[in-house]
Amino acid sequence: MHRNILLVTLLLLASGFCRLEAADWKQLVDLRGMWSFTVGDDPLWAQPSANTGDWDALPVPGDWERYYQGYNGYAWYRRTFTMPTISSQQDIILLLGSIDDVDEVFLNGKKIGQTGKFPPNFVTAYSVERQYRVSKNLLNTGENVIAVRVYDETRGGGFIRGDKIGFYIDRNVSFLEFNLSGDWKFSTDTDWNFKNPSFDDQHWETVYVPASWESQGYEDYDGYGYYRKQFNLPAEFTKNGNYLIMGKIDDTDRVYLNGQLIGQVEDMTEYSRFNRSNAYRLYRIYRIPDDLLRNKNVIAVEVMDNMGVGGIYEGPVGILSRDRMLRFRENILDETGEDNPLRIIFKLLFE
Repeated sequence: MHRNILLVTLLLLASGFCRLEAADWKQLVDLRGMWSFTVGDDPLWAQPSANTGDWDALPVPGDWERYYQGYNGYAWYRRTFTMPTISSQQDIILLLGSIDDVDEVFLNGKKIGQTGKFPPNFVTAYSVERQYRVSKNLLNTGENVIAVRVYDETRGGGFIRGDKIGFYIDRNVSFLEFNLSGDWKFSTDTDWNFKNPSFDDQHWETVYVPASWESQGYEDYDGYGYYRKQFNLPAEFTKNGNYLIMGKIDDTDRVYLNGQLIGQVEDMTEYSRFNRSNAYRLYRIYRIPDDLLRNKNVIAVEVMDNMGVGGIYEGPVGILSRDRMLRFRENILDETGEDNPLRIIFKLLFE
C-alpha cells in the first residue's frame, strides 16, 4: 500500500503545476472597466430594475478609497453585460479577483455566492480570490445585470486586484471522459466510516465542486472537511486503464473510490518545491486500479486545510483515460516552459 501511494504521489508531482492560475480559462465576458458604484446599503439594489442613474462610475479593479478617501462600510457595484451562446455542457465560472473585505454577488437579482461574513459576525476575506459557479438558467439571452454588495472594515475597499474579472469557462474540462463536477455531499464532522460506500450522507450539506468551501458558507473554516459523490457510469464505459483527476485541493487529501484508498497527498518535504505548504498548487491525478470502477460508484475525499481557502477549489474533476491524462499533462507542462523541473521528474520516472 505504501509503495502504491508513493507512486501515486510521484505521478502527482509530474502532473502538478506551480502557478496559482493553472486552469485554462477561456474568457466569455470581460468585466474589467467602469462599473456603476454607490456607497450605502439597500437590498433593492440587487434587483435589475433598481434605478442607478445617480450612481458614480468607478474602475474595476481598483480600490474605492482612491475616490472615496477614508470611507469604510457598505457599498454596491453594478454592471450590465451580454452573455454569448456557449455549449450547454460547459460550467460558467465568474472570477472577481480579490475583494476587500466581504462580498455578496447577485446575477439578475438572484444570489450566486458570498465570501467572508458581514457584520455583526464580521470575517474578512480580502485575500481570497473569488470564483463563483453560474447556473445557466440564471442567464438571459439578452441583457444581464450583475450586482456586488461589499463591506470594507478598514483601508482599501472593493475590487482591490484581479487580472481576470469576468465570466470564464475552463477548457481543461474538455479532457474529461466523465465529468464529476457539480453537487457533492459535504460535512466538517469527523466520521471515519464516511469512506464506506454504504455510509448514509443524506444529512450532509450539498456543495458545488470545484469551489472553495469558504465561498459556500464555511467562511474562515480551517480543519478537516469530507466530501462524497455517488455516480453511475454507463454500461459501455471502459472501466479499466483510467485516472481520477480531483483538480486542486487546499491543502492535503486522501481519496477513496468504492471504499479503497487510491491516492493521497500528505507531507512531501523531501521535494523542496513541493512541501506541505505548496500542496495546494498541485493537480491531483490518481490511477484507478483495474476492476475497481463499477456501474454504481462512490468517491469519498478527506481534506485538511491549514489556513486560507479550503477544499476542492479548482477543476477539472472527473475520469479520464491514460491517453487523455497524458494529453492533459502535456497541455499543463507546455505552459510551464522547457526548463521546468516537472519535465525532468516525469522523464526520470516514466520515460
